[in-house]
Amino acid sequence: MEDSTGGLAGGQRSLAARVSQYIREQIIASRLKPGDRILEIPLAKELGVSQPTVREALKELEYEGFVTKMARKGTSVTSLSSEDIQKISEVRALLEPAAVAKAAVHLTPKSSQRLREITEKMAQALDAGDRLTFHHLDMTFHRTIWKLSDNEYLERALSRLLFSLFAFVLSQQEASVFADALRQHHEILAGLTSGDPEESVKRFWDATWDFWAKHHQVRLERDATSPVGVRSIASGLGMKDHVSRAG
Repeated sequence: MEDSTGGLAGGQRSLAARVSQYIREQIIASRLKPGDRILEIPLAKELGVSQPTVREALKELEYEGFVTKMARKGTSVTSLSSEDIQKISEVRALLEPAAVAKAAVHLTPKSSQRLREITEKMAQALDAGDRLTFHHLDMTFHRTIWKLSDNEYLERALSRLLFSLFAFVLSQQEASVFADALRQHHEILAGLTSGDPEESVKRFWDATWDFWAKHHQVRLERDATSPVGVRSIASGLGMKDHVSRAG
């Protein structure tokens, strides 16, 4: 099997993981474009692997949001319209601020350092022009915050909602956009380390939606950043007393 430069290297990784990595790299490099169909049998023959191996690899990529599988239509590279991105963002605006507010309360020195290390590695990936590593670290940053919310249902909902969005925009973004994305994550981290849910949500909201408005034409109301909006989020998550003290 061959890597993206001519062969899929063996190493210690499982065959399915190496196939998924190969397809992922083809998507990131725009050799496979949004909407392109991925045919299991031809791909298996091309890579010299079995069809079940390709199918297993595609399941991993579907979970990550890189591909979409539809009944009777097969598997294709994820494609989202501007309307899809707007609608996903509207749901995200209802869920992720809640995770950020709770994460600010649960943040420990260890988890704060973990998030800081992720942003440092993102900077290194940016300098190296490594889009795939940057994307992986981006997802790890957000998933770390969602896990800190201590609400597995919220974490699961955000994962399901945003994996496809992040994977799709990764394949569309110009290299210059990644520097703005890194600044966005620095702002989110600064808000979290304040330990104040209200400040955390405000900085998350400002940094995130400024970025998405600038680069992806997403338009959202900013009511959630008001004290009433943040207190409503926190109250619904059993954090009313903490936010009252913080305010």
